[in-house]
Amino acid sequence: WYLLSNSNEDDVHIAHWHGNTVLWNEMRVDSIPLEPMSMAVGDMVPHNVGIWLVHCHVNEHFTGGMVGRYQVLP
Repeated sequence: WYLLSNSNEDDVHIAHWHGNTVLWNEMRVDSIPLEPMSMAVGDMVPHNVGIWLVHCHVNEHFTGGMVGRYQVLP
C-alpha cells in the first residue's frame, strides 16, 4: 500500500487494516500513522481470505467517508 497524507499541518491520519497486517519500518502492524504531508509504504502479503475493512482511525475522518473495503481472494 502506498499512503499519502496531503493535508494541513493539524491533520493526522491512522491507516488501519482489518483482517491482515502490513510490514512497515521493519515491524508487522495493522495501523500506520501519517503526519501531515507525509508518505508511507505498507507491504502486505495477505493470508486471510475475505472482504476486509480499511479506514482512518480518526473518528471525524471515518464518519466523513475515509473508509473502504479490500478483497483477498484464495
